[in-house]
Amino acid sequence: MEKDTGTKKVLNDDSRKILQNTFKGLKRRVKIEVFTKEGSNEPFNNLSINFVRELAEITDKIEGSFLKIGDARAKEKKVEKSPTILIDPDKYNIRYTGAPAGEEGRSFIETLLMVSADDSGLSEDSRKRLAKLKERRHVQVFVTAACPYCPGEVINANRAAVERPDLVSSECVESSENVDLAKKFNVGSVPQTVINGKTINIGLQPEDLFISGLISLEEQKAPETAQPGEDIIGEYDLIIVGAGPAGLTAGIYASRSGLSNVILEKSIPGGQVAVTPVVENWPGMTNVPGKHLMDLMVQHARSYTHIHENEEVLEVKVGRKIEAITRSGRYLGNALLIATGATHRKLEAPGEDRLYGKGVSYCATCDGYFYKDRQVIVVGGGNTALTDALYLDSLGAKVTIVHRRGEFRAENHLVESVKERKIEVLWDSEVVEINGKERVDSVSIKGSKGGKTKKLKTDAVFVGIGETPLSEIASSIGVVTNEAGFIQVDQTQRTNIPRVYAAGDVTSGIRQIVTATGTGAVAALSAFQDISRSRKQ
Repeated sequence: MEKDTGTKKVLNDDSRKILQNTFKGLKRRVKIEVFTKEGSNEPFNNLSINFVRELAEITDKIEGSFLKIGDARAKEKKVEKSPTILIDPDKYNIRYTGAPAGEEGRSFIETLLMVSADDSGLSEDSRKRLAKLKERRHVQVFVTAACPYCPGEVINANRAAVERPDLVSSECVESSENVDLAKKFNVGSVPQTVINGKTINIGLQPEDLFISGLISLEEQKAPETAQPGEDIIGEYDLIIVGAGPAGLTAGIYASRSGLSNVILEKSIPGGQVAVTPVVENWPGMTNVPGKHLMDLMVQHARSYTHIHENEEVLEVKVGRKIEAITRSGRYLGNALLIATGATHRKLEAPGEDRLYGKGVSYCATCDGYFYKDRQVIVVGGGNTALTDALYLDSLGAKVTIVHRRGEFRAENHLVESVKERKIEVLWDSEVVEINGKERVDSVSIKGSKGGKTKKLKTDAVFVGIGETPLSEIASSIGVVTNEAGFIQVDQTQRTNIPRVYAAGDVTSGIRQIVTATGTGAVAALSAFQDISRSRKQ
């Protein structure tokens, strides 16, 4: 008799309603096989079993099968880890080693839809390139439950496995449930992609780079100049570049004003808020995980407009129509809103680039798990650094904050929390070098007011020293920026170029979620006013 896994539900009522609608897109019946071993990873075994059972309750197009590791089927499919989930195993080689908890639930659901349609969804160029593959490829993507970037890389792998089931197999490996595998491949930052036993990439890749690495078995770097597409994708009143709080809000307000619009996002929706552990200053919510807040915003925005993910804008041309050019093609618009946000500023210290993913990290939410009982350094003194330090401390890491000033620049409640937790702080100090051969083992620290350089042992360095605006597109068309690179706008979010607006963290001013959403709304309404006026002329 199958062991009782308890009655606690994995999916809440809201999730069930969303999935009921989502599963209307299933084209055919999909079989899911769950393999477990009693006494091994028991909570995750139960989670996996209950999750698949509940999916099968929602739709009759999902069939769950629950098997034991060690039986004939497990040996046939070479399943050894508990839990392991195989998706449509008689046709495809797609597996989840570890429960698809947290963020990976998204890639799991998307893969079910993909498999049911027997369509990888890859671009024509990727399909043509994969058609020439002659040798087998086994792709392992190492993830953590809290990493918002990981599902995108898992989807890359699963698409390839659907496109070439004869030669490509994919495996999503939950690092915390499979510590031995994570150690074997020296995983210190996620997503980490291993193909045929060789680490090919750390981080989320665009589809074309992923396919290149899959074929060549070599690490791929984004080209200095990517090849733009020629086809016209669509024509809109407003093109919004960036799907953070500002861009998402602008999409909602533009649609409600009657403007046709599209949001182009080079990575995943949500921006930096998606990797913020807890947001405590969003009105109406005492505290909320950043990823959950952004999921709500994305869901709201999708009900109004289209969000094109992994669609990086390579070039903008301003003429009678404004053109936003991507690898896919050209988007034509009457107006353009730049809401590209900002990215993590680097230390520019020796060893930083070489040891990225090997102890150097810019995302505590993604990578903190790997250092939960180890010595870590957080560099910085603002909100980002202190939030990271508190999050890492809550995981059990031994945290030291290194700050080049004699006082913090963060909000008072964060400062008080650091004091209450008794987190060590090295004031008036700078990290001048990050040391280690294969992994970070120490940092060299020098007093910012002079003094000797000393070494401090550490297993990881989390960098939180501020942001660099992603304003290159704006500068390329003559939009005025300040000395730090932030776009200058007036009170209506208009730039110096007619029909070009900017909002959110890419603009000068207070960089908070609430101001990003506010400026996004103002920018969309300004665009509405200008477009309406031009139509009357």
